[in-house]
Amino acid sequence: MIDLIVIVGYFSIMLFVGWRSRRQTAESYWVAERRYDTGRLTASLVATIFGASSTMGIIGLGYSRGLTGAWWSLIGGIALIPFALLLAGRVRALNVYTLPDILKKAYGQRVAVPAGIMITVAWCGVIAAQLIAGGQLLSGIFSFQFQEALAIVAVVFILYTFWGGQLSVIRTDSWQFILFVGGLFVGLGFLVLSQGIGTSLGVNIPREHLRFPVCSAFGWYEVLVFYPLIVGLPYVVGPDIYSRVLCAKNNRVAQKSTLLAAVMVIPLSFLLAVFGLLAHAKFPGITPEAALPKTLSVLIPAGLKGLIVAGFLGAIMSSADTCLISASTILSLNVIGPFWLVSKDQHLKITRAALVVVGSASWLIASQQRGIISSLLLGYTVFVGGVVLPTLASFYRHRINITSSGALWAVAVGGSTAILGKIHSGAPMKAILTKGGGAFLEAVMGPQYLSILPVMLSLAVMVGVSRITRS
Repeated sequence: MIDLIVIVGYFSIMLFVGWRSRRQTAESYWVAERRYDTGRLTASLVATIFGASSTMGIIGLGYSRGLTGAWWSLIGGIALIPFALLLAGRVRALNVYTLPDILKKAYGQRVAVPAGIMITVAWCGVIAAQLIAGGQLLSGIFSFQFQEALAIVAVVFILYTFWGGQLSVIRTDSWQFILFVGGLFVGLGFLVLSQGIGTSLGVNIPREHLRFPVCSAFGWYEVLVFYPLIVGLPYVVGPDIYSRVLCAKNNRVAQKSTLLAAVMVIPLSFLLAVFGLLAHAKFPGITPEAALPKTLSVLIPAGLKGLIVAGFLGAIMSSADTCLISASTILSLNVIGPFWLVSKDQHLKITRAALVVVGSASWLIASQQRGIISSLLLGYTVFVGGVVLPTLASFYRHRINITSSGALWAVAVGGSTAILGKIHSGAPMKAILTKGGGAFLEAVMGPQYLSILPVMLSLAVMVGVSRITRS
């Protein structure tokens, strides 16, 4: 009972912080007045990164395949390093509100609008993954059905973000990050103390789980191709990462904060995978995504359990609210805005309405319970296929001569290919490519390579159309 009281108290504090921030300007709602220093921004970035994919997701991967599960966020930490050194300061210097604003500056409105639509669609899948994780954690610890727990998490985080925007998100990210890291270390400590770890590792964990950087279930293709493209690129070009960078008070803070976040992400990735590995030793035979709830419910004493659950919920919600506010801002400013010219204050009202729509759509997707990693891959594949390459090219467009038409067709072809591949009964891309030459493509490339087809098409179309339109 005391643990439930702690969680109710945590949710109440979150709602109170959001409610207190409800009266604010559009500038503070969208970019927190661009006034945050290195410490607050670094904590907010790390808290944003370690959402569902990097708590229950990585712990589940660590449980199912061992140390290679760390690659899910490890590749993101590695990708943040070149972003910090090459792009973070440039993104902040643009003084825009959203990622599609960068495309608008480079290529014009006709590229920014479809890119905004693509990001909104993709980020519904990413937000759904956070909601699924929160629902699984609550239902695994307390006597809630999954749909009940999902409803509680969804209502709290939508209300909190609706009231507070970026301002309340950054205000709460610092202590949410502290709760998360503290909970991770305490959980690891109880796992180690609860068993004769040497014996358990030898008996209950397959030897393959201790291999790194690859294992039988995770090969060099995933390490060198799939993860860098589909998982790593959203850290170099991502609306959630950019929404944090745009809140920095200057270019130097943006660059330094991103680099510090990268340094912190790398060791935390391994700790989460080790958590899953140790959970496998203690609780063999459970489903991978139940590893965290099972560990907390069985090993952690009452009272302390509530605090640790709050810490992991904080990590999930800090990522969810960032994704929700960035997606709704993009929908209002970059999709609706060009067709509805109103003042900033009116746009703020539109943003809040868009937030409810995006949050509800994500809740609907989460209610289908696709799974954390599968929901994230849905969002990432659509986003990377349609938006990443034209955005990266925008920073060097005069050097590589990418035209507005090239960028537009890259967004349309890459994004639509990814969407079509994912909505065909949830099957892999090959499911819709087996007609009209798709079987030949699969035979030549192998089915696992078709997942990066949208990226390849986006690149080919962007370069090809740019060359034609230049001529």
